[in-house]
Amino acid sequence: MQESAALPPIDPDSLQQAIDAFRVYCGVLLLSFAQHGQGLRETIARRFVGRGMICTQNIFAVWRSGSEHDAWILHRSLIDRLFHLHYLGETGGFSEFDDFSFASLYEARQQLLADPDMRGKLPKSLKDLQQRGKARYEQIPPRQSRWRRPKAKDVAKQMDLCFLYSCAYDFASAQVHPTSDEGEADFEILTKPPGSVALPSSNVVTNSILIHTMLVQEALNISEMRWHALVYDFLDHMHLFLKTGEQRFQLTMREIAQFWPASPLCEPPISKG
Repeated sequence: MQESAALPPIDPDSLQQAIDAFRVYCGVLLLSFAQHGQGLRETIARRFVGRGMICTQNIFAVWRSGSEHDAWILHRSLIDRLFHLHYLGETGGFSEFDDFSFASLYEARQQLLADPDMRGKLPKSLKDLQQRGKARYEQIPPRQSRWRRPKAKDVAKQMDLCFLYSCAYDFASAQVHPTSDEGEADFEILTKPPGSVALPSSNVVTNSILIHTMLVQEALNISEMRWHALVYDFLDHMHLFLKTGEQRFQLTMREIAQFWPASPLCEPPISKG
């Protein structure tokens, strides 16, 4: 019994329990950000945490359905968000990133509206949305002067975690484009009775949980609020789970539930001057 408890988790039920607890934890974190966070920095950190958690959940769901290939594609997306958030924290370019994001979507919609093949086929609400955003768009610098996305390899090097690029991001990127042998696992799933095909390796799930703990840590680092020790304890215990299978994070989650919302998990930064 002691030997099995010291092994990394591989069974779907244990992974499901970890992801369910992580989801609740992130929900509490998001509510704390929303209640006490001030400014674009906190808002963007909160959004990355939310997107990362849903992505991690979806990776597990896709993996459990037997599609390891698609799970790795989503894993790449998750790492990309970790790199972006770290880069934003290092450069402080939150406002520039916000303008870049708005302009990119505005221009994509405008291209659609300008396409003669789409004339008369688009809802009026799309044109109305463009009209409402026109004034802001005209205030944003031209494309050549805007914020630019960081290169994944450069950010991994900056983080002193080059293996995240070579062994995770780059590996997962290889799953995005078609290869000659893909579809064999899908053939098995589609032609055999449900439940008769063994699940693929759970590495993509455990790696994704780990990446999301790193993303949450980046969000906490970026935040200018002071966070309670329980917030960090949960992440430490999630790491312990990934190493040994021990579910101490469940106890930490209970402590958080007893502490919050009667007491806040974070405090706004002390005003200077």
